[in-house]
Amino acid sequence: MNIAVRFAHRLAERGTDTAIVSADGTTTTYEELAAQTRRVAAWVDAQGLGVGDRIAVYLPDTPAYLPAMLGVWQTGAVASPINTRFGLDELEYTLSDLDPAALIGSDVFSENIHALEDRIDGLDGDSVVGVDSGGTFDAGGLPGPETAPEPVRRLDDEAAVVMYTSGTTGRPKGVIQTHRNVGAQLDVNVTHFDLSAADVSLVAVPLFHVGGLYGGALPALLEGATVVVQPAWDAAQWAELAETHEATFSGLIPTMMLDALNTEAARERDTSSLEQVAYGGSPATEETLDSFQSVFGVGALRNYYGQTENTGLSVTFDAGTERRPGLLGRPVHAVEHRVVDVTVEDLTDVPPGEEGELLLRGDIITPGYWDESLNADYFTDGWLHTDDVVRADEDGLLYYVDRVDDMIISGGENVAPSEVENALQGHPGIEAVAVFGTDHERWGEAVTAAIVPADPGLTEDDVTEWWEANAGLAGYKRPRRIEFVSEFPRTATQKIDKVSLRDQVGE
Repeated sequence: MNIAVRFAHRLAERGTDTAIVSADGTTTTYEELAAQTRRVAAWVDAQGLGVGDRIAVYLPDTPAYLPAMLGVWQTGAVASPINTRFGLDELEYTLSDLDPAALIGSDVFSENIHALEDRIDGLDGDSVVGVDSGGTFDAGGLPGPETAPEPVRRLDDEAAVVMYTSGTTGRPKGVIQTHRNVGAQLDVNVTHFDLSAADVSLVAVPLFHVGGLYGGALPALLEGATVVVQPAWDAAQWAELAETHEATFSGLIPTMMLDALNTEAARERDTSSLEQVAYGGSPATEETLDSFQSVFGVGALRNYYGQTENTGLSVTFDAGTERRPGLLGRPVHAVEHRVVDVTVEDLTDVPPGEEGELLLRGDIITPGYWDESLNADYFTDGWLHTDDVVRADEDGLLYYVDRVDDMIISGGENVAPSEVENALQGHPGIEAVAVFGTDHERWGEAVTAAIVPADPGLTEDDVTEWWEANAGLAGYKRPRRIEFVSEFPRTATQKIDKVSLRDQVGE
């Protein structure tokens, strides 16, 4: 079923209740959201577009993002959120791969959009509709809502979205997400986070990302709640918005949590209305989680394990589960899972306690990539390879170890960077740390730690001495190389960009 049908019922039901709030306090009611959605659908229809046509959505995080997605779905077309951090070459590659028939773009990106019109067949002034820098659609660019078609029939296995991965380890990959994938993912979030019309969801993760779109915004709207959209990450503003609008739910990645903890203006806000904060995207140390929950008065911190290929959330734990180092939780009910031996080609399950790659299949798992040639590398007998190493305990709870490709092999021993990072984060003079392997003549790879010091006087000897006294890990896991940096490069979703960091340190 077309996911737009479910939203059409909710938008009509909620009327003048507040649906979306922008950072400047401007509100959009459900009634207004419905009208904006129909206007977008009317524009797509007026272009002669609909079932199967790709519409690129190249917008910053503004309230306009949500009617843009809903309006495209209403016509039966396929929406494609575009990463706003991509440079022109990445944009050209992505749109050439996608071959969109139209683009919904922002004045903020007008220079790139004009350049893309020259580079991408089918994009021109007639096939691009504008949204101004404040997030308002061009009044003259959209037809009236009364001309919109009714939601077009779409079946569960038909594409709703092509969402591109971040491309930090190669070219961005277009991931197909079907109407079934999206609908099941929204149900997963509503169910596991117990969202209701009484909630206020503060969205700080980008809307072109599964965490922002399917984790924070659309599940809340599907339940008739209020969504507060932060235009760009700023720790002080996030805390201010949480206090002002009495947010009950938000999602952050660990680097955002550290930003908030290190921002006095954020710490001074009363954010105790936050009943739940989901965290994910990269490993978080227990020290960071404990400090964040205490400082910001959060009722419960919930792990959010997900990927673009999973349409978002696929493993979590409930609010009553005791948090432990590395705990991911249990796979949600929309997926099946296996943990398999990474050293053999055949899918061989490993017993509880042993490390292996997490494989998933189910309602929220993509049927494949837009470039079908990629499927053979990522699917085996219908199982998606997550490229994440985990271990399961006797109770079936999953614990994160590391990325398959990030595992360091030093002197023939496997070293999980996350384990070393967790240990080093306990040093009082370290603000943040990232661990990875660099080439070493003797060891093959040297365990390398890039450190942002909290104490400007911190030395390599200080770190090494502290490690020997406190780390409690095997000797081969000790960092053989320590580099101090002022800050970490980050991806578009605020994760530490270890590819760039490794290159930087290598220089």
